[in-house]
Amino acid sequence: MKHSPAFLLALAAACAAKAPAPARAPAPAPAPSAAPAATADPLAEAPSSPVRPTGPFPSIVHRHLADGLDLAVVPRAGFPIVELRLIVLSGQATDGNLPGLAALTGKLLKDGGAGPWSSRELAEKTEALGAHLSIGTDRDATRIGLGVTSDKLDPALEILAALAEKPRFPAAEFSKLRQREIDRVKDRARTSPSWLASMVLYRELYELPVSIHPYARYDALPEEMAELKLEQVKRWYKDNFTPENAVLVVTGDVDADGIEKAATRAFGNWRGARPARPSFSDARGPNGRKILVVDRPGSTQSQVLVGALGPERRSDEYPALMTANQILGGGVAGRLFLDVREKRSLAYNTSSWVEEPAHGPMPLVLSAGTQTAKTADTVAALLEHFDRMSTTAPTGEELERGGRFLSDSFAFKMETAGAVADLTGRLIVLGLPDEAYDEYRHAVRELEPEAVARAASHAYRHDSLVVVVAGDAATIASTLTRFGTVSVLDPEHSFAIAKTLPAH
Repeated sequence: MKHSPAFLLALAAACAAKAPAPARAPAPAPAPSAAPAATADPLAEAPSSPVRPTGPFPSIVHRHLADGLDLAVVPRAGFPIVELRLIVLSGQATDGNLPGLAALTGKLLKDGGAGPWSSRELAEKTEALGAHLSIGTDRDATRIGLGVTSDKLDPALEILAALAEKPRFPAAEFSKLRQREIDRVKDRARTSPSWLASMVLYRELYELPVSIHPYARYDALPEEMAELKLEQVKRWYKDNFTPENAVLVVTGDVDADGIEKAATRAFGNWRGARPARPSFSDARGPNGRKILVVDRPGSTQSQVLVGALGPERRSDEYPALMTANQILGGGVAGRLFLDVREKRSLAYNTSSWVEEPAHGPMPLVLSAGTQTAKTADTVAALLEHFDRMSTTAPTGEELERGGRFLSDSFAFKMETAGAVADLTGRLIVLGLPDEAYDEYRHAVRELEPEAVARAASHAYRHDSLVVVVAGDAATIASTLTRFGTVSVLDPEHSFAIAKTLPAH
């Protein structure tokens, strides 16, 4: 999973303001009577955009098939492509004590073939439809996506049904795929300080006294990946890939009645009940401030993450919290960029984000990449802005700019049928009502500074805060003791504590 990576929602700052209708090119000066008439330039005028910044999210038609599969159909007349998303409501949170299992299963679905087709035949059939098959797994869901023209809807549904009902899971392909995943995480551990810091951040944010929280793992360790077996993949698939645990999202030039009939033909023989949900025990974050250094000996750079747990996604404070985050780290207009990067030259990149899990509190994260010598000052700057966000109301200009960006730029996420399908799927995974996006866009335009300050004061709390720095511990660990007790972690031994430095 990516912080948002991303489900992350920032767009280009150029989208922030509501764009006026394109102006007509000025008429050329009259030509001399002897000259031939000028031919109009067909490119002189920009085409009108179908997107209206104030336009509502399109209506969703819901249906329920006899086998238990739910349908969410978004008719979009004039869109030549039909986008299909089969969303299984199980993701990495269902790994249990087998990290990496759900993601590995999703990859093997694509690479292993399904129904009457081998992996190669499945790829050829997909290409023959002019489609691209994608399968992705995040914390809360596994998504299988296809986009085709409307005349190829039935064969596209046939592919989705084969993947959902009859994956092949060949042993040879499993072994190759598992080794690729082992190599991937080993490479990330060697080359990505962001990956190292994230592995620790989520473990500490979601630490529980007697069990492992379903969201505590950012990725699997190489040794954990090596332990996964094909039989475990098959069992996870059987338990979770059921019609009562899935939703088929369809957007494009379609109608709900036609989709219901086509989906019944394709998925009519699919069987299986809804699986048991993992236990989402209360995660409250650490008690006090935790300072952790993931050792990267000899590194000339450090990656800093500062994280806390905010309210749940369904909180009434969500619009205000997203606005606070936009003000804090929203691109080149955010406080982190303007101060930490531009004014003080402490970091070569800065950002902040709010992650949106389906269950429990949302992680709030501040990030900066910096030089080793500037690490302590960068941590101080992030903590300063963390504190300022919780104690100082935004200015009217900050609020206007942030709210306008969040509201108006959302329209550009609805420009394609695929984007609408993904947004519809996100509503379903998060358990939100169909009108949630419209209500959110209205709310962020109506916020007062006091409401943003109140939400930020509840969320950006210093009594439950994690600071993770991936860098050269020999150089930076002692400089961070001014912020509290520092634990140095060894990434080559499952991020175990190698030593502890007392606060000074």
